[in-house]
Amino acid sequence: MNLHQGLRVSMQLGAISLLTACYVSEESLIPEGEAVLPVDHGLTLCPDGPNNCVEMRVEGDTYVTAPEAGPDQTGAARFIPLVQVDGRQIYLLEAHDTEDDAFSYLVARRTMAEDEGPADMELALVTCDALSEDELAGFLAAGGQIGAGWGRECRAPDLQTLTATFRTAYLDEFADEAWWEEGGAD
Repeated sequence: MNLHQGLRVSMQLGAISLLTACYVSEESLIPEGEAVLPVDHGLTLCPDGPNNCVEMRVEGDTYVTAPEAGPDQTGAARFIPLVQVDGRQIYLLEAHDTEDDAFSYLVARRTMAEDEGPADMELALVTCDALSEDELAGFLAAGGQIGAGWGRECRAPDLQTLTATFRTAYLDEFADEAWWEEGGAD
């Protein structure tokens, strides 16, 4: 796929960050048919930088790894609009590791306006370590769970709890250019 025809997604964090994202679930939280495509054609996902990219194609409302990616690089990505910050759409990204059947949640934004040509997207990791005591109490009261993993894992009971947490706890970070340049969480 020509990168000028697709959406190139780069991430400053290593592939392990995708697998150990702090917000996780055992099933998809985005209902079928509710995801959006930031672009209506394929994308290139580069979890380890520009030398290790995986081509993804569109299937319905989901980006899935192309068959030529090989069995050790299977996955899917779905986006929903989360919030507008300084005129830019921030998306919730649900990354599905189809080999382990696990879901991780990150945020993403376009690096240029839709009418400026091929899109680059920035991804950022959000961690539940960043929650204040009140935000954590609210997350737990809504049915969220804190699990032990590499770091602390937050399991949201549903999409509403997850998006409400992201919108309240990380809104300042979404407006911080340095935060995006660092790939999100510390």
